[in-house]
Amino acid sequence: MALLLLTGLALARLAREAPLVRAGGLIHADALSALVLVVAAGHGLVGYALGAGRPWRSAAACVLVALAALMGHLAVAGALLVGVAALQPVSANATPGARVLRWLPASCAALGLALIGLIGGEWRHGLPGAGAGMNSASLALLLLGALLAVGATGLVRARAPEESPLVALGCLYALLRLFSLGPWNLGWLFAALLAGGGVALWAAWSAAAAPPAEVAPWLGLYLGGLVVAGAGLASGAGITLAGYALLLGPLLRLGLSNPQPQRALWPLSAAVPLSAPFMVAWLGVAAAAAGGVTVLAVALWAAALLAALPPARLAASAPPAVDGERRPTTLAALTAAGLSAALGLGAPLVVLGLLQPLVAQLQAGLTPFGAIELWSWAGLIALDAARQPVATIPSLALAALMVILSALCWVALRLGALKR
Repeated sequence: MALLLLTGLALARLAREAPLVRAGGLIHADALSALVLVVAAGHGLVGYALGAGRPWRSAAACVLVALAALMGHLAVAGALLVGVAALQPVSANATPGARVLRWLPASCAALGLALIGLIGGEWRHGLPGAGAGMNSASLALLLLGALLAVGATGLVRARAPEESPLVALGCLYALLRLFSLGPWNLGWLFAALLAGGGVALWAAWSAAAAPPAEVAPWLGLYLGGLVVAGAGLASGAGITLAGYALLLGPLLRLGLSNPQPQRALWPLSAAVPLSAPFMVAWLGVAAAAAGGVTVLAVALWAAALLAALPPARLAASAPPAVDGERRPTTLAALTAAGLSAALGLGAPLVVLGLLQPLVAQLQAGLTPFGAIELWSWAGLIALDAARQPVATIPSLALAALMVILSALCWVALRLGALKR
């Protein structure tokens, strides 16, 4: 997994200016491929850290997802995603519905990719004529596969580390890959926006009301909703949101592996300024505002508030030490807290090194309605279609907005304590 992570980081450097195309287009390694390799390696390392059974399955699934991301042939990529689904373990007492759901998301994604190749007559997505096969049926299959995969496994699964989120990663990759083929029409964008925003808000609400042992899958679903909503925005800001949300998946999976109260979990809450969850919340609101979708911006802000509550509730409920007693904090929680701080404070570097090349290489399929750029004096800044700033970080207005979010989170925690 460490080798896969290093390969992804090296590929991000090598493919920064242009994709690496080999074997007549059969291999097409670009910035999106590099991002998927890094995230897949992160999930693989987290699975090992959590003691996932049959480590060879996890390693094989990571390799298959990585190969799917490197493939320039649509049919081969779809077949590899089905192979990832085949490696997912199924318990002996699983219901028939669960067994079907194991195959359905990857099968939908594979069928969607195959339909594009069959209709367009071109199977290599890096060639100019590949987008001719895009239609409503193929996009519906890919969107359905992504939503089913995210809903079935989440991007985090703390209570069952053997259930890998790699199928969800592969299906979300297939959805984002469509921007290599060409722009989406307004109907497709509206469907993705509605589905992604609705899933994010519903999952955040469920996470806020769930007991500690069930928080992680709901927060994983929240992140998956952000990825789909970012794709629905079809802008540079939206793709930046989607990529950052994918990077956050392994981190939350690691930090919430133990549902017991941990004071180190504070940096995993969006109520903590400049943490990674804070940054993904800011990216979501800023991307929606830059695209002019005010309703989505409000929904994502509400979802960020709700998603901030579970980690903050766990951290606040950690009992204080009594009479000099030292209460141990798990290594996983400390590591996740450190990575959250690093990923949040280093967000400009992440955007510059991993996400801006991704946006640049998918630009032919994106709208100009929203971009995230780096300014030397303002950090990250969101621009609308007229290239006017709509949100910056840091800025006084945004700082005030997030202080309000933190205050609301604190009030909710206090009210919950009074009810108990």
